[in-house]
Amino acid sequence: MEKFLILSDVHYPLFSLSAIARIVRKEKPDNLLLLGDNIELELFKEKEEAYEAFLSKLDKIFPLSRSFVLLGDNDYVHAESEEILSLIDSFSPMNKGQYFFLNLGNMYFFHGNLENSKIVEKIGYHFVKVSRKIHEKIAPILLSYLVRFYFGIPRDKFLFLGHLHYLGTVGKTVFCGTLNNKAQYFSNSLGYVTVIHSKFNVQKHGIVLHHTISRKKV
Repeated sequence: MEKFLILSDVHYPLFSLSAIARIVRKEKPDNLLLLGDNIELELFKEKEEAYEAFLSKLDKIFPLSRSFVLLGDNDYVHAESEEILSLIDSFSPMNKGQYFFLNLGNMYFFHGNLENSKIVEKIGYHFVKVSRKIHEKIAPILLSYLVRFYFGIPRDKFLFLGHLHYLGTVGKTVFCGTLNNKAQYFSNSLGYVTVIHSKFNVQKHGIVLHHTISRKKV
């Protein structure tokens, strides 16, 4: 059995690398996956240099040769070249050219951003803010359904999503939370996810959501 550590919506430098180092020391994972929105790129003038510095520092915390680096909307909307993709290839050959959607065993990974424009994204976030007042799971349920429909992912497969900054589950869809307070619309959603697997097939009760306050097994 091996342990997979999934970090989503880090938005570095809003969440420090020293804090990531503490998580890695605690969990001792065999593999690491960044699920997108890794850097708050709009805070940096030189986008590619910022990503190279981030990956270089992260590589000293956990070897990126044993990691997967996916991109979210925040990672590439503010980037104007293909250099970030080349950087990821140089640090993380395990990606094998897959930067936005990844399938490993019975697990599927996608940041979760289906919006095709900033306007649609703003409408989506307004929907999240309104719908969560009715019930917190309305937006996660809808996004889970849309992503599974869009990619044709069966209900019996595990799907890991970020983007909403929600830490929780909808059936076999696991929302992987966030590591900072940016756009925090859901309660108790700061945290990360670990998965016990065999050849990237999830083992029974192998998914753990690590909340900042409590720990919940699913």
